Amino acid sequence: MKIAIVGPTHPFRGGISHYTTLLAQRLRESNEVLFVSFSKQYPRFLFPGRSQIDQSRRPLSTESEGLLSFADPLSWSRSAARIVEFGAEAVLFSWVNPALAMQFRYVSGRVRRDLPGTCIVFWCHNVALHERIPLSKPLTRKAFRWGDHFIVSSQEARRDLLQLRPGSSVSVANLPQLDVFRSASSRSEARRDLGFEEDAPVALYFGFVRPYKGLMHLIRALPPAARQVPGLRLLVVGEFWSDVQKYRDEVERLGVEEMVTIVDRYVPNEEVGRYFEAADIVVLPYETASGSGIIQIAYSFAKPVVTTSVGALVEVVDEGKTGFLVPPCDPQALAGAISGFFRSGTADDFARNIERFRERFSWDGFVATLDGLLRKI
Repeated sequence: MKIAIVGPTHPFRGGISHYTTLLAQRLRESNEVLFVSFSKQYPRFLFPGRSQIDQSRRPLSTESEGLLSFADPLSWSRSAARIVEFGAEAVLFSWVNPALAMQFRYVSGRVRRDLPGTCIVFWCHNVALHERIPLSKPLTRKAFRWGDHFIVSSQEARRDLLQLRPGSSVSVANLPQLDVFRSASSRSEARRDLGFEEDAPVALYFGFVRPYKGLMHLIRALPPAARQVPGLRLLVVGEFWSDVQKYRDEVERLGVEEMVTIVDRYVPNEEVGRYFEAADIVVLPYETASGSGIIQIAYSFAKPVVTTSVGALVEVVDEGKTGFLVPPCDPQALAGAISGFFRSGTADDFARNIERFRERFSWDGFVATLDGLLRKI
């Protein structure tokens, strides 16, 4: 089958680029794939991070054509024309947020006009946004106008999509594994590099720091958790998209400076494994969520997770076996789950459970489902 993919890949950074790239690689094993990516992605005012460019020495990439530019309608036309010239039987849009609504609406509309039999699918990493953006719902409806089918990562996201676009054809498929960051470092080497003692209990927060991701709740969970777990350390790794100083001020106010290590930057691929190897448990204290590749990275290192019972996160944690679910915005509940894990002494049991559980998130299964769906439609 001839499949066109529209979405980000290297040099643009972030989990969505990784997922879209891995999907292209997998689909190429049994299909002819055209990957239309970006020459320029978001303008500066829509991206509060310090850079959109991935500086990894070992980037995750695949063959693509960087045709699409946010603010250049001629690039939208060239992208659509390339897909039509390719003769795509299916077009898969990797959808994140309504900032790309007009571009995706234009390209999908041209495909519908010039290739009326082509199946148009949106792989929705988000449906409802975590933060308020003016006109987000009408823009999303406009972008989805020509979609034949939608793939979402949770039942909650399916409900959101059907509220936005009643009667749509929707499939639910959990985010697949992100097992591309395996490290050459051992746990001991990673801890030595980071200045942690070999037997220190270490919790990891990883990824962009944005208000809805709830890091402040995790920081406030540290004093009660530390009373139960002497020597507890929190490793915060990721670029802050808001003022890092307010988090440092809260750490100081609570008197937990000795417990917290902050790495305020985007981590290149070759360094990701070091932080997960060093951790005992990964914490996602999100206030809202659609899904998270961070859990899939944690599972690839056989690390249990503590996360909140929001969005797709509920559907990818086997309570008490691969991790723990707690209510959002509840530092006491976070503290109880973190201290409960360390006091249980069952890390090896969790690792064995995760090795079995994560097979349900295989790329083979995801691609087989997608391939079958496309051929059926």
